[in-house]
Amino acid sequence: MPKTTRNSHQGKGRPRRLESHAFYLGAHNVDPTPVLDEIEARFAHDTSEERQEPLRALHDLEAKLQQARKEKPEAEALWMRIRKELGDTPPPYFQAMVMALCAFFALALDTLFLAPTMDILNIADPVLQYLAAAGFSLLCTIYFELTGILYIRGRSWPRRLTAVAVGCLGVVSLTVWGLLRGYQLRFAAALAGNPLGQLLGEHPMLASVFFIFITLATPAIGATALLYGWEEMSRAWTWRAVRGRFEKLRAAEIKLARDVQTETEHLGEFDKRKQAQCREWRAIFQQFYERGAKNGAVRETRWSVIRKAGLGVLLASPLALPIPFFLFPAHILVPAVAGFATFIYCNRRRHHPDHECYLAQEHTHFKVIPDAPQPRELLAPEQRLLPKGDNSKGDNQ
Repeated sequence: MPKTTRNSHQGKGRPRRLESHAFYLGAHNVDPTPVLDEIEARFAHDTSEERQEPLRALHDLEAKLQQARKEKPEAEALWMRIRKELGDTPPPYFQAMVMALCAFFALALDTLFLAPTMDILNIADPVLQYLAAAGFSLLCTIYFELTGILYIRGRSWPRRLTAVAVGCLGVVSLTVWGLLRGYQLRFAAALAGNPLGQLLGEHPMLASVFFIFITLATPAIGATALLYGWEEMSRAWTWRAVRGRFEKLRAAEIKLARDVQTETEHLGEFDKRKQAQCREWRAIFQQFYERGAKNGAVRETRWSVIRKAGLGVLLASPLALPIPFFLFPAHILVPAVAGFATFIYCNRRRHHPDHECYLAQEHTHFKVIPDAPQPRELLAPEQRLLPKGDNSKGDNQ
């Protein structure tokens, strides 16, 4: 028994050969139960295969939703703590930028102050003096920056005492460097006969305090400004990052929950749609099965086969025209072969029609309904009225 195939589809996914197959089985009085069971099994198999991808997508969404719900409490607790520490409004970046600008200005000022004193280190080229002074200023600033970071991040007293000791060592070193700068400048001014040398010689204490201040204050202020600016930048970035992560997880949880619900409803509708489609196939099969059992089919006549063979001869005759005339038998052989092949093919289909041809040859019964007699319309009698004079005359008589 041939199987119900789905080579081509029509309408809502309905196979075209289902009708012809059902009609053929009904015409031959074959039990339709195996075919109906096959239809249900086929739908169950196709439904199981087609549900794999939506199920996989649903499982992925559920896994993402569980992950979001797992990470959300931690993110929410962190956001509440940051919100309590830093406030409800985001810390501005402007203050951090101002502190960074102040630190850069302090480095530039220290470079200008240190450049003339690079003669102590035997650097005479002005360009190299500025480069060396900039490197020295940056080195001192980084030194105090690291000291401050070590003190702030120190969780125990030994680490903090170490940071204080390192900072004091830097202060002493810069104090000595400031005194050396003052003596060097006074010596250079005295050699050049500059009144500055006399001023520094008359007020050595004041000159020492001034040079110590400008030597120590610029890197310390620069390091403090950089450290403060970095902390402000870190707070602003931390506030935004923690809030963004919390908002992202909250939005993701809402979206994923909605997607899971939508995908679940889609799976439910998918199952209902497949069940309705299966019922549609069964109804179509039953309809054409009953038609086959009731009407059957009419076999094609032999004269129809002969007419088709003759048509094949006529259509194949032009193919023999290009053949040379001395091959006259070919002019007869080519149409004859074509007609014979057409006859064999059509005669075989006459005795063994396929399902489509069998359905096309359905024995249709036409029911003749006699015309009902048309009801005749009865005309109402015309009312005749006598003239007024006739009435009066009859009354007088």
